[in-house]
Amino acid sequence: MAIHLVFLALLMGAIISIYLPMITRTAQLLGSGPMANVPFFAIALISSVVIAFATGARAAQFQKIGTLPLWLLTAGVMSAGMIIGSSYLIPRIGIGAFFVLLVSGQVLTGMIFGYFGLFGMPVTAITWGKALGAVFVIAGVYLVSFR
Repeated sequence: MAIHLVFLALLMGAIISIYLPMITRTAQLLGSGPMANVPFFAIALISSVVIAFATGARAAQFQKIGTLPLWLLTAGVMSAGMIIGSSYLIPRIGIGAFFVLLVSGQVLTGMIFGYFGLFGMPVTAITWGKALGAVFVIAGVYLVSFR
């Protein structure tokens, strides 16, 4: 794996660690988790459209949006649930436990998706090393969340 990709993924993890608490604070200030989504998604939509056009002509791709299978669009619902869920959970279980559980869910789900090749992902075997890593992830959840 190329080192620049590792650092990009680490940066994305850091960004999640920053923006979820920011949205949690927005929910606290507005008094509503769902309302915290409104400015977040509005700015995300505008930013995405600007970036799309800034990186090339996209008219043909924008026209394809209407042809996407509806089940793929449920990712937007999942994203909204993620934001609302984080604004609910972070104040109740703490940011450390939240992120350990979040990342653990991603690692374990990623292993399953990779094993079965779900959503068009490359098929990857679950090796003894990966299984041991999953056990360490679960142990880490226990140590951070319950100790």
